[in-house]
Amino acid sequence: MALYEFEGKRPVIPSSCFIHPQAVIIGEVVLGESCYVGAGAILRGDYGKIVIGSGSNIQENSLIHSEPETIAILEENVLVGHAAVIHGPCLVKANTTVGMMSLVSTGCELGKESLLAAGSILPPGRIIPDRKVALGNPARAIKDVTEHMVMYNQIGVQLYKDLNQRCKDGLKLIED
Repeated sequence: MALYEFEGKRPVIPSSCFIHPQAVIIGEVVLGESCYVGAGAILRGDYGKIVIGSGSNIQENSLIHSEPETIAILEENVLVGHAAVIHGPCLVKANTTVGMMSLVSTGCELGKESLLAAGSILPPGRIIPDRKVALGNPARAIKDVTEHMVMYNQIGVQLYKDLNQRCKDGLKLIED
């Protein structure tokens, strides 16, 4: 993994986290316990701060960044799909799914147990209430999250917690 101090600010990463060797974490980034950060993910805490809650996973090729003097906050058990972009300041509340290749723009809030569908673009300042599905470009809340969707998020979060440990135990670079 590539960890960088930036202007005296260093990432804070508990030993229970797995950070892929090809991920990049810069500056003021604080991870909670048991987070997973996949290959190609970039967490840029150079201008603003990034705080990621325990049990969250940032999947491959995702980017999280925040404007100067602001904070991008992802609460606990947030699932960030492959190649998603999160641009703070923003708040992604607990047990929420940010779909693959979606965009969370400046000033947005995704409510607890909500779902931003894959490929959706949440425009600046948009607030999605708790337990809503947001979809489209621009994304807007279109329906309530079902119990099945909540369970799907929980299963996904658990799979990545398991993968976290599996990678720590079994991921080996092949050098021949």
